[in-house]
Amino acid sequence: MRLLAWLVKLGFFLLVLWFALKNTTPVPVRFSADFVWNNVPLIVVMLVCVAIGALLGALALALPIYRMRREVSRLRSAVTSAPTAEAAAERMASAARQSGAVAELGAGDRG
Repeated sequence: MRLLAWLVKLGFFLLVLWFALKNTTPVPVRFSADFVWNNVPLIVVMLVCVAIGALLGALALALPIYRMRREVSRLRSAVTSAPTAEAAAERMASAARQSGAVAELGAGDRG
């Protein structure tokens, strides 16, 4: 499975490399009417746009991921601090005995 993942990554890298080598035509980049950057390779413009998009996407996902991690840690601590089923049953039996709802069982009466 790892070999397949590496082969897919290698194939994607080679595809991007081939695309980059075919798109080296210089283009002007116009930031505003007065500010123009001439002779920028097209692939540089495209890769910068992809990188900015990936960064903005990662920033957009950062807050939901942080919230989910915080909730997972809260739930994990709740599970580890929760009493076991045996301890809860013993507490309930003790409360029932103290209230008089059930009689105390002798040592020979337990099954």
